[in-house]
Amino acid sequence: MNIEADINGLVELVSNVTEAYTTAVFLADNQNRMLRLWRFYSLSDKVNAKAKIPYGTGPIGIVAESKMDFDLARFDERDSDLLGIYAKNESIKSFFAVPILNKGGNLEGVISIDSKKSFVFANKEQKLLKLFAKQFADIINNLKIKNFLDTESSDIEFICNFVSKITNIVDLNALLHITLESLKRLVECESYFICLRTDDNESEFCIVSSNSRKDLQGLGFSDKSGLAGCVIDEKKSFLLGNRKDDFGSYVFTSSESLGRVRSFLGVPLILQNEVIGLICLIDDKEDVFRHRDQQVISIMADNVAIKIAHIKALARIESLSTNIDGLTGLKNFCGFNDCIELMFQSAKQKKRHLSLMILDIDNFRRHNERIGYKTGNEILKQIAQFLADNNHKSNINVIRYGSDEFAVIMPDIRLDHAYSIAEEVCLSIRKPMFILSNRDIDISVSIGVSCFSDNSKDKNELVNNALDALSIAKSRGGGIVWAMNYR
Repeated sequence: MNIEADINGLVELVSNVTEAYTTAVFLADNQNRMLRLWRFYSLSDKVNAKAKIPYGTGPIGIVAESKMDFDLARFDERDSDLLGIYAKNESIKSFFAVPILNKGGNLEGVISIDSKKSFVFANKEQKLLKLFAKQFADIINNLKIKNFLDTESSDIEFICNFVSKITNIVDLNALLHITLESLKRLVECESYFICLRTDDNESEFCIVSSNSRKDLQGLGFSDKSGLAGCVIDEKKSFLLGNRKDDFGSYVFTSSESLGRVRSFLGVPLILQNEVIGLICLIDDKEDVFRHRDQQVISIMADNVAIKIAHIKALARIESLSTNIDGLTGLKNFCGFNDCIELMFQSAKQKKRHLSLMILDIDNFRRHNERIGYKTGNEILKQIAQFLADNNHKSNINVIRYGSDEFAVIMPDIRLDHAYSIAEEVCLSIRKPMFILSNRDIDISVSIGVSCFSDNSKDKNELVNNALDALSIAKSRGGGIVWAMNYR
C-alpha cells in the first residue's frame, strides 16, 4: 500500500467533493505551538508549501488554539493573506476549517478549505469536512505508529552495531573515538563532548574527547559546575530544548567561551551508582535534540561505562604486573616498594648510605583546574623526564610515587649531598621550564629528604621520615626542601 499516494488522493478528494479552491492539511507541533503545512491540493500556484502558522494567529491558527470549527461565509478578499496559506494575495471569499483531533481529544492538525465564491460551504460540505478530519486523524495516528516502529528498528540496529564495535576494544582512546563517531552519526549538532572523572579527585571531571569548534580538550570542571554538574549531581540524563537562565549561564565552567547554547543533552556514565563520566551534546539552535536521542545515548552510555571500567581494570592489572606508570614511563608505586626494599636491605647489609627524596608539585589541583588536565599530564611527563635526565646514574631510581608526587632513591649518597641535590631540583623547576599551550606556566615543588642510618629499623622509617619532611616543607608555604634532623 502506497500511503503517500493515499494521503494525496484523499486531499484531492476533499477538494473535489467540497468544490474547494484550495484544500490544506496542517500538522500540529504542540510543543512549539505551531502548525506546519503538510499536504495541499489547489487550483492556485501561489500556495506557500512551507507555510507555518502559530496557534492563535489568523483563522487557521484560531482553530488550533480553540480546537473548534471556523466558518467565514463572506471573507473579505483583501484579507486573504491572513490565512497564511498563500505567498501572494488571492481573491478568497469563503473559508471553513476544522481541527483534526485524535481519540483522546488532542490536536493533531487542522484541515481547511476555501473558495473564490461566497456562501459555498453549506451544512453538507461542513459535515463532509468533519468526516474527512476523522479520517486524517486515523491516518496521522497510523503514520506515527509506523514511524515509531521504523525508528525503534533503526535504533536497535544502531545500538547493536555500536556494542559490537566496542566489544573487543582494550584501549581507552579507541573507545572514546568510536563513541564520538557513533554520536555524530546518530544526531547532528554543533558540539560533542565526552568527560571522565579524574583519577585523583572524585569530584573533578575532565573533557577527554570532543568534536567542537571550540577546543576544550583537557578542560577540568567540578561535579557542581554548570549544566554538566546538574547531570552529575542528579545522576540522570538531562535534555533542554530551549535553555533558560535558571539552569546556569555555562555548560562546564564560566571560562569555557562556548557562546550561545540553546539546546543541551547530557547523559551520565554510571557504574555501580557512581558517575564516572558523562556525554554532552550542545547546539546554538533550539529544540535540536529529541527524547529518542536521549534514550539511545543513555543505552550507549551504559555500555561505555562498563567498557571504561573494564579497560581501566586491565590497565591496573598490566601496571601491577610491569610496575611501570603508563603516563611517565617511570616505575610506579608498586615498583617503588620493590625497589626501596631491595636497596634498603643492601645498604643495611653493606652499612652504606641510602637517601630518599619525595617531591610534590605545589597546588597541582589548582593548576589542573586552570590549564586543564591534558596540560597537567604534560607537566607531569616533563618533570619525570627532568628528574630522569638529572639522575641518570644506573643505581639511582626515579619513581612516580603518587598522582603528583615523585620519589628519587639515591644509594651511597649522604644526607647533606641528597639535600643539595634536592635544592638544585627545587630551584631548577622554579625556573620557567614549562612552555605549554603557547604560554609560560610557573611551577614550584616541595621536597622532603631522609637518609638511612644505622639506627633505622626498616624501610618504612626511611619513607615516613621523607614524608614527614615533605609535610613540613608544604606547611611552610611550599617551594622549599626540608630534611628531618638536618639544619
